[in-house]
Amino acid sequence: MKRVRMNRRSHLPGITAAIVFLTIGCAFCCPARGDARSASQPTGELPAASPGVVKMLTLEAVEPHGNTRTSLAVIERYLGLSPGARLDQEDLLEAVARLRESGLFDAVDYFTRPGRTRGALVLVLEVEERGPDLRLGTGNSDLDGWYLIPAALSLDNLTGRGEQAAVQLMIGYRMAGLTAHYRRGAAPGDRTFWGAEIRAFASERVYFEDGVEYAHLVSRGGLSLHLGRRLGRGWSLSAAVQLETADADSTGTVWRDDDVSGVTQGDEVPFAELPEGIAAGVGERERTIWHTDLVLDTRSPERRAGSPAAGLWGRLRLGYTLQKEGDFPSGRCDLRAYRSLGSGVLGLHGRAAYVGAEAPFYDRLYLGGLYTVRGFPSQSLSAPSGDEWLCQGSAEYRAPLLGDAARPRLVGLLFVDAGRSGEPGGPSGRVAVGAGWGFRVRLGWLGYLGTDFAVPLSTSPVDESFHGHVSLGWSF
Repeated sequence: MKRVRMNRRSHLPGITAAIVFLTIGCAFCCPARGDARSASQPTGELPAASPGVVKMLTLEAVEPHGNTRTSLAVIERYLGLSPGARLDQEDLLEAVARLRESGLFDAVDYFTRPGRTRGALVLVLEVEERGPDLRLGTGNSDLDGWYLIPAALSLDNLTGRGEQAAVQLMIGYRMAGLTAHYRRGAAPGDRTFWGAEIRAFASERVYFEDGVEYAHLVSRGGLSLHLGRRLGRGWSLSAAVQLETADADSTGTVWRDDDVSGVTQGDEVPFAELPEGIAAGVGERERTIWHTDLVLDTRSPERRAGSPAAGLWGRLRLGYTLQKEGDFPSGRCDLRAYRSLGSGVLGLHGRAAYVGAEAPFYDRLYLGGLYTVRGFPSQSLSAPSGDEWLCQGSAEYRAPLLGDAARPRLVGLLFVDAGRSGEPGGPSGRVAVGAGWGFRVRLGWLGYLGTDFAVPLSTSPVDESFHGHVSLGWSF
């Protein structure tokens, strides 16, 4: 087993905090390129219809101007329209909006003119090609939560085939990394999609023991390939393979001071003092990971309180990891539902997950924190080595407090979370429940930044009357 000595004190928390404050400042000062595009106003419209009558016309042709690289076929794919399509004013506006949001062009304007036959029209597009540029952004991953993208070199549509490509620096909550991806098949009319990604990142996996919070540095990197197909009515099916090297440090650190135990943040936990489940996972592992995803997405494009106004999103993922130390299966079912209620949106979230006994601690399941049960510190409700199964559910009501009802500047929320985890055939913890309130503030391209305050309604491993969480976007 390979054991690697790392720096006694990690600099990830300090770097992350600096990037967060710098990025928030930029969000107030720098307009987003995407905002500029969406502000473009249509320069033409369909002929007016009589009151109460929907004017349906036939698209005779699409005539783009200014597209030096992008072919007409690619433009039609992103519009979701082709000659012969029947459309009305709303269809036209939605199609142009899709083209603007695709990121293929810096600017998109349009007008219409009559076609050669009665009831036909020609859609004329004035576009400005986009070249490589630097962007800012945000993201979210199941494993590490939210993260910022303080620098990204976008290479979208560089060959004119509608591809998505970028190199991104990620700085997040207890993690940092670098990724490069290439994807095809993102247009609304594309049935097949595929892509590749190279990724290298490090994260501090947090665990609790005897009420003390510890962190363990894990580095991971590799190449992944995926291929999928849209099945219609919101369904899609995909498969992926990932070649990965994972390396867990041979020592840990104390994450927070604890006067009772007499430890101080940054103190090293040598290998001999690591919990058994953590010690078993240290060192380098070469792995091949397979997984298949079945996804349902019927979420409405209409927004309310910054969320989908209606619809479902669900994913069933089945996976298998091959490694010299022992293979293991994994599975996860995740379902999210949204429904308009009064002036806001009611969101419901349910998740069940399983992982095999041979999984190292950084692949196992942990309960507690922003993405499972709020009101408890992150991962504090599971054993240090993690759990093999987990069930969790949340209900959250989001309401606009200030600004436009669809994308308000300030959103308030009320929530209740519950969850339970454990090991097959072994003891499991009691159901953990937390409830509370929170706020989200919209900050330009940064999206929604907020805080949640939750009260634990069941036994907590730490002596707290409530626990606060910082969130970039929503927890689901």
